Amino acid sequence: MRPHYHYAPARNWLSDPNGLVHANGEWHLFYQYNPHGEDWGHMAWGHAVSRDLAQWEELAPALLEDEREMVFSGSAVIDHANSAGFGAGAMIAIYTGARVGDAPRQEQCLAYSTDRGRCWSRYAGNPVVDRGLADFRDPNVFWHAPSRRWIMAVVLSAENAALLYASTNLRDWQELSRIDTLGAPGTLWECPLLIELPVEGTGTTRWLFKVDVLDGAPGSGAIYRTGTFDGTRFEADGTAWQVADLGRDFYAAIAWHEPRDAAGRPLWIGWMGNHAYQAKLPDKGWRGAMSLPRRLSLRDADGACHLIQTVEPAAVAGVMPIALQGAPCPIAGRLDLPGGQDWALQIADGAGRAIGAARSGGRITLTRRDPHAPYLDVEQVAEVPAALPLTGWIDNGSFELLGHDGAAAFTVQHLLGEDRRLTFTAAG
Repeated sequence: MRPHYHYAPARNWLSDPNGLVHANGEWHLFYQYNPHGEDWGHMAWGHAVSRDLAQWEELAPALLEDEREMVFSGSAVIDHANSAGFGAGAMIAIYTGARVGDAPRQEQCLAYSTDRGRCWSRYAGNPVVDRGLADFRDPNVFWHAPSRRWIMAVVLSAENAALLYASTNLRDWQELSRIDTLGAPGTLWECPLLIELPVEGTGTTRWLFKVDVLDGAPGSGAIYRTGTFDGTRFEADGTAWQVADLGRDFYAAIAWHEPRDAAGRPLWIGWMGNHAYQAKLPDKGWRGAMSLPRRLSLRDADGACHLIQTVEPAAVAGVMPIALQGAPCPIAGRLDLPGGQDWALQIADGAGRAIGAARSGGRITLTRRDPHAPYLDVEQVAEVPAALPLTGWIDNGSFELLGHDGAAAFTVQHLLGEDRRLTFTAAG
């Protein structure tokens, strides 16, 4: 069975979203992809496009490994002003070229397309940024209008740090500043994102810096801080690192920096996967799916800014509600879970696998149990307002639970069979 309303490739391995860009009415989703099988390896950029964020068309892979390197994660931009010299309106990918073997090395490279992302050429002057390191990856590039230049955030993975660079032409880069660990939990940073977000109800903005931590971080590994960015340096607020998703399977999320909605909110999307156990999942011809696209903003509460995520309505316009009265559970649908009362929800199959969510006052507990794959067993807890309703998005292979106020998110994979039954009990 395949997901009904989440993107997954027709076959083979999928992981980190890459190169999210919008052009000519199309949302482009590039991603880490293995053209040769459903295990990690031979990393390339897969490619899909959508006009409505609900229906996706998978295209031929955009960037394939060559005899020199694999194509690791990165970003893409539309060069409207022809600053790089590849043509006005060219789509330009900025990615990590990864050499493996006896002398591993990661360097930042360019490729460009002049036909709406269908055909690509590597820049002859690659690499454009190279520090001679084995762990230096995942460039995220955006246009910074106040300083009229491109900004790149890229991680020094083994150092739990990030560097910021600037360029006027995407080919020549100047190092600006460093974002240090600042007490972040876990080790091995990946997939940075630096983005300006609206602060709800204030008419102001704040900057968010997010990284994914491969080992030892809470939740899914995606952590963030808010602060200011002046075109040169990111200065974090005095608050501690926060967790973007409290589940186990929301990783490597990056954003379409543009376009934004009427409230100034961009979209991001994450890989519903976890490197700790992804390779252990049963073979089925394809492996990995993307989360639902989520709108991003910030909310100022208790003297700190918190990330707010709400599912993009267009992406779920055709998803039908599921009754909570019990009986067989559809493979895919929307679960509207009430606020103001305690309740317990479970979706289980005949093999003992189950996804559960329970509310006790202001506490939500999400559980995943799988006797056939015990490495998936997990229990995650979050505090949410007692009156807050939640929505559960169940699909083949995944479950996303988000509060209506956008402040809490849990994302997990599952291996439930088709014989699913739903039970729901509520107090009072």
